[in-house]
Amino acid sequence: MSDKKLTYSKQVIEIADFLFANPDKSISGVISVFCVKYRKTSRTIETYIAKAREYNRNRIQKQEKIRDKVLITEAKESIKSVILSRNQRLEILSDLAIKAKREENKIKAIAELNKMQGEYAPEKIENMLNFSDPFAEMRKNHGIN
Repeated sequence: MSDKKLTYSKQVIEIADFLFANPDKSISGVISVFCVKYRKTSRTIETYIAKAREYNRNRIQKQEKIRDKVLITEAKESIKSVILSRNQRLEILSDLAIKAKREENKIKAIAELNKMQGEYAPEKIENMLNFSDPFAEMRKNHGIN
């Protein structure tokens, strides 16, 4: 289907609404209702019904797209509400540090606050890996540094 906007007559939209509200209604029943109402032949009403079905398919697709967008938005919002922001975490740790009864809990909360805010100087990390130089022995034998 192209991106151009489809236009439907009032009769087609009315039949589409009727089909949407009465999915169990037989085609012959729909034809008989609308042949009398519009004073058209059954062939014309069959054409309207085909267009009405297309209209309903487009309607359902639009509703599904809207529903999907709403569900995605709700999922994003629920995830945001579960994750604590940096300020919320700082506030909780500050409350723990202030209200803690045991000194060790206060110290732990303060230490965690300091880590979060970068109060500690970076720790020097020693090179824990021992890389062996494959040419060290060769240089040593030839007097090369």
